[in-house]
Amino acid sequence: MKLFAKYSRINLVSTVIIFLIACTAFYFTLNYVFIHQIDEDLKIEQGEIEAFVNEHNALPENISVKDQVIQYQPISGSKRKYFSTSFMTQRGEYEKKKFRHLVFTIKTGQQWYQATVSKSLEETENLTRSILIIAFLTILAILFASFIINRVVLKKIWRPFYKSLNLVKEFKVGSNQTIHFPGSGIDEFQLMDATLQKITSQARIDYVSLKTFSENASHEIQTPLAVIRSKLDLMIQDENLTEKQSHLLQAAYNSVQKLTKLNQSLLLLAKIDNKQFEEIKSINLKKKIEEKIADFHELWMAGELAVETQLSDITILINEDLLEILLNNLMSNATRHNFTNGKIKITLSEKFLAIANTSHIYALNPQTLYQRFTKASGKNESNGLGLSIIKQICDTSGFLLTYDYSHEMHVFMISWK
Repeated sequence: MKLFAKYSRINLVSTVIIFLIACTAFYFTLNYVFIHQIDEDLKIEQGEIEAFVNEHNALPENISVKDQVIQYQPISGSKRKYFSTSFMTQRGEYEKKKFRHLVFTIKTGQQWYQATVSKSLEETENLTRSILIIAFLTILAILFASFIINRVVLKKIWRPFYKSLNLVKEFKVGSNQTIHFPGSGIDEFQLMDATLQKITSQARIDYVSLKTFSENASHEIQTPLAVIRSKLDLMIQDENLTEKQSHLLQAAYNSVQKLTKLNQSLLLLAKIDNKQFEEIKSINLKKKIEEKIADFHELWMAGELAVETQLSDITILINEDLLEILLNNLMSNATRHNFTNGKIKITLSEKFLAIANTSHIYALNPQTLYQRFTKASGKNESNGLGLSIIKQICDTSGFLLTYDYSHEMHVFMISWK
């Protein structure tokens, strides 16, 4: 949920609750005021009746007018006075209406009477209802206006934030373009822009430093390794070496070879991490796979491997160098971990590329499958970086890499749609 939507929802709910409480309190307060006013009117009627009795020693004539009824009933004595509310039918009408009553006792001569003065609450209730409807409509109008204003104003306020966010999303650490954040009069956004500016600038500096290190390492380390390898080649060819010395030199030569491959793999991973393969283009994948199959043909023939292919003619967007490395690692992996008279199956469709191979190894652990320096077979010639490189290339290219063990074959599938 977006921050704006969450804020609007909380604001709307809290406003509705406040208005409901306010309307309820307003209704009871208004009702109390109107009832109190009617009670005062009833007391005035009581005072007029008592004044008439004191002057004439007789009850006034019982005349009922619209929305007011006066009744007298003889009783045996005792003074009392109270207010009540009930429904009653006025003379000449059939519909019951709500009345407010003032009941009191009065004496004329030797006889006590219970006088009941009643006033209709219909007009009061109609007035209360009208006021509440007006208040309710006013509240709805205020809520609607508040919602519209909040959407317009808040969108305008948050516009610099989303612009800055889009600039950061489009930021590429390898580019030389400087991010220019939009100015705003809001302190928090200005602080955020200043922080993002500092972070992106530092990221670019770190990237340049790491890129420079990778390039220097590639050049400086490979040169002495090549020298060591050539010297070892010369020493191994010396006819005066003993058998023990020959074995020792061969072991050293193999270690240098491993170190060379390890250095190249680590440098490749660093370059992929640093986005140094950003140039992509449309490549006919079927053609590339067929070229790679031709490269591995003799190796597969020597290993007596049965190769089955099912290739569709499709093109994908990818860096050409990364595709070369990806296919080479996948097929090398399927060849290295296979056995004599084994199988390799290559399937290419519009949505995926799958390469499956037989192996003496059973299902691999998916938790550690792509971790660096993890060796599934334990073979010495493997540096444990092949699958890590494949995974890194797929992530960089926006592909999904999955692994499955089915029908005694290891299946690596790359999906792009």
